[in-house]
Amino acid sequence: MTSAERVAATVALQKPDRVPVSPFIIYHFATVTGTSIKDFVWDVGASHRASLKAFEFYDRLIDIMNLTPMRFAFSSVFPILYSALYYDWRFFETEMPQLMESVQAGPEVYDVVLKRGFNALRTYERVGRKEVVKTMGWHLFKHFRWMNYWKKHSNVVPWQEAISYLPAEMMLFYRGQQGFTDLIDFPEKIVDINEKHNTTIIKSTLRLARLLRAKTICIPSLKFSASIVSPKMFEKFAWPWLKQQALAYSEAGYLVILHLDGNWNPLLEYFADLPRGSAVVELDVSDMFHAKRVLSAKLCIKGNIDPTLLAFGAAREVEDACKRLIDGCAEGGGFILSSGCEAPPNSKPENIRAMLHCALEYGKY
Repeated sequence: MTSAERVAATVALQKPDRVPVSPFIIYHFATVTGTSIKDFVWDVGASHRASLKAFEFYDRLIDIMNLTPMRFAFSSVFPILYSALYYDWRFFETEMPQLMESVQAGPEVYDVVLKRGFNALRTYERVGRKEVVKTMGWHLFKHFRWMNYWKKHSNVVPWQEAISYLPAEMMLFYRGQQGFTDLIDFPEKIVDINEKHNTTIIKSTLRLARLLRAKTICIPSLKFSASIVSPKMFEKFAWPWLKQQALAYSEAGYLVILHLDGNWNPLLEYFADLPRGSAVVELDVSDMFHAKRVLSAKLCIKGNIDPTLLAFGAAREVEDACKRLIDGCAEGGGFILSSGCEAPPNSKPENIRAMLHCALEYGKY
């Protein structure tokens, strides 16, 4: 099987020839190829060249790769968490971009967004209008040219090509640390934000997906994990609109990637309501064996080797962890071996290789 065939079978809850493997890598592609972080983020060509060089370095064994340059995320005119037009991202030439966790506005910002939409929060000060608007066409052209190259010369599956957030999730991030208490202090505002803007977010995301010629749309969530909220609060403040997004994107023909950071163990049963094979559930610290029991009849799961193990562990430890996941999650299909969220930039190459070769040799059906 090719990577594309292998992943398609796995998402459809069928048994492929072996377990697909995809360490969740973004910035590690830069560090392992000696590419500066600045060039990797802002230069579309440099981003793809580093990704291709890393793909070759790892013997073309990676089945799924995040190939959309981070430039498009950090300069997105659509309201997403990564966009520096909405959030206070700081950029350093030698380090990963950092989001400053500071309160940018008081609770009155909810009324501003309810009345005027998320565009009321947009500013070009940190990125610049020229960087965002005037050069976007050229960068998109380069990206499409590179994606054609990937399609012709590999069967790797592009991942998380477009991003969609719940309106309330974006507001809680915007409010910084005080956002944690907004669920208690301003519950009606959280619901109103979702009711008012979820459909708009869906339409914007679909436009973005079409612009990027995407096949996958990712819905990340952290603020509504069980690490932060109770199942009762999740059902009140998040699930109706999260489900609305997932169904809308699936019905539009996109594979939905549910990137769920934090502990989702008590909440996984909600996702069993989604259509069979419509989504992939990416987990970082949740119990993968529990996820397999709850979701195996409906959705593919992806995860979740500890990222710190990839940076500081030994190859044998990584191999043992991979075997445990394969033993507990691979039966019957519907499992993609991956890291629990992003593999650190300083991941050891021998540990990444251990993941890849474990899937190749131990993950056969």
